[in-house]
This record gives sequence, structure tokens and C-alpha cells, in this order.
Amino acid sequence: MSIFAKPRALLTCWLITLGVLFVLVLLPVSNTLMRFGSIIAFFAGWGLLTAIGWRRKWLRALLLAIPTLIALFLILPPRTDRKPEPLRQDFVAGLRHYEGVRYFWGGEGFTGIDCSGLIDSLFVRGIRTLDAGLVRSAIWLWWHDCSASDLGDEHNHLTVPILDTPSINALDHSRLKPGDLAVTKGGEHVMAYLGDSLWIEADPLAHGVITVRAPSQKNAWFHGPMRIVRWSILNQ
Repeated sequence: MSIFAKPRALLTCWLITLGVLFVLVLLPVSNTLMRFGSIIAFFAGWGLLTAIGWRRKWLRALLLAIPTLIALFLILPPRTDRKPEPLRQDFVAGLRHYEGVRYFWGGEGFTGIDCSGLIDSLFVRGIRTLDAGLVRSAIWLWWHDCSASDLGDEHNHLTVPILDTPSINALDHSRLKPGDLAVTKGGEHVMAYLGDSLWIEADPLAHGVITVRAPSQKNAWFHGPMRIVRWSILNQ
């Protein structure tokens, strides 16, 4: 008997796959193996859903058309009229959404985080403006991840150096733009600049994401040497 004639078995497999995908997405920590598992679970779930709806022509056509349209969109060239300022505003707004989220070493989302990236902003702005280049950049960042040390070392040209400072408290903030990053010299920690001398960080000492205005005598990260870098995509 064809597997297409066993809708109950297909539905059970689909629900299990969906549950695995939800667990992988909701876990605060993500690594290469878990990302690979998320991709496998997503495509397996989509394939099972297609098999479940195969007998209905309109549903079959829809489920086959959606991934085709997504693939065609992703191979489009990037938009040439892209401006960094709207993306910078999206990035800063996205960072503010993490305020109050608990600190979790290695975390990447709202269930726990240790430092935040540009992924959400790139993806949302890419969809909003139909810029396939931004969406591809978001996918690339999600897959490769980047540590605070990577950001400070301009790993894969993700960032460009702006300046070095003996401390955030001694920094001339007029030389910064919202979205700039401050990375400790040893690469242990990263903070993002929101503008108006205000910084946001996933602080292990505060056990969560907090905003701090410079200068600060209470925050230990504001007293040590920092390298200021800027996302390359925001430096165009």
C-alpha cells in the first residue's frame, strides 16, 4: 500500500517532526548540529505536509508552488538602491526588543541570549523591501553564527574597525553611529550602541539584557579597553 494511502501515519509523522522543529527553535542555545537538524526537520515537515494534502489538487499545487517561489526569490540579485540608515534603525529597534530577556551563555533568542546579532533585522528588512540579498545575508549569519571575538576581529569581513578606546567611559560618542558594537579586547563581551550615549548588552553579571547610559561607574564593562566596530552592511 502506498504511503499516500496512510493519512493517519503521515499525520503522526508530521506532528512528531513539527514537535522536533519547535523544540530546536525554542531552545536558547544553537550550534551547527542543531541548525542542521532544524533545516532537516523543516524540509521533512514540509514534505510530509505535501504528502498529506497530495490528493487535493489545489493544496498540492500550493504546497509545491511556495518553495518554488521562495527558491526563485532567493536567487534574485540584491537591490542596488539599498540604504544603510533604515537597516540601522531596524537593528536598533530589534535590539530594544531583547530588553529584559534572561542571560543564557550561547543563547540566541527570546528564551535566552548572550549577545544579539543583525539576523532579525536583515531578514525582516529583506522581506519588507523584497531584497533577496538581505535575506541571503540573514541566512548566512544564522548558519555561521559569530562570537564577540569574531566581531572584534572582523571575521569574514562582517565588521569594519572604527576605533579603539581605553574604556566606554572615556569614549567620544560623537564618533559613533547607532548600531556600532563595542567588543572587549579579549573578545569576551560585546555591547551595541543605541545612540544618545546609551548601550545595550546581555550582561552575565546582571543576568539579563540591560541598557546602560555612559558614563557608568557601576557597570564593570565600561571601565576596560574596547574595540569599536561597525557591521559592514551598515557601513556602505
